[in-house]
Amino acid sequence: MDGYDVTPGRVIAVLGVYALLLAVIWRIRPRVIDRVEAPTAIAIALVWAVSVFVANYLLYRLGVMSFLPWVNNFLHTFVWIGVCLTILYLAVRETVPMWQQFLLFFAFSLVVKYAEKWLFGTWDHDHFFGIPGNFAYIVGWSLADGTYPILTRFVLRHVARGAPRLVPT
Repeated sequence: MDGYDVTPGRVIAVLGVYALLLAVIWRIRPRVIDRVEAPTAIAIALVWAVSVFVANYLLYRLGVMSFLPWVNNFLHTFVWIGVCLTILYLAVRETVPMWQQFLLFFAFSLVVKYAEKWLFGTWDHDHFFGIPGNFAYIVGWSLADGTYPILTRFVLRHVARGAPRLVPT
């Protein structure tokens, strides 16, 4: 766990990267989440943020993921995944084909992982489930992040049947 450089200046820089990407997302969806979508957005954000925060640590303990310092893990899961990717999902879910959604989530995640690697020294594992190399590790987890819209849509459609305030699309 040595070698990580999570300083206040670097945290601000990572938040700046998130903000820049959120500005790009805002170009896709230039409006605020409306009242009908708010419960859905909050549910999506919390489920993803909490589950990925815990999963990142457990996957580290299993040896399939590098350690993310707690600040990095929190920023990555609650700010990036919880807030930014939820807004991206709401922006594209009805207007962009699923394969393009996959590519968008993959590309945004790739940028974030390399930014966090550059600024914090994280995302430094040397393989992705047996595929050697740090490049394979970062690309592999970014491809996994590409499934965010697919998994979200699937779960939301099933959960929304019993939760009338959630928008199932």
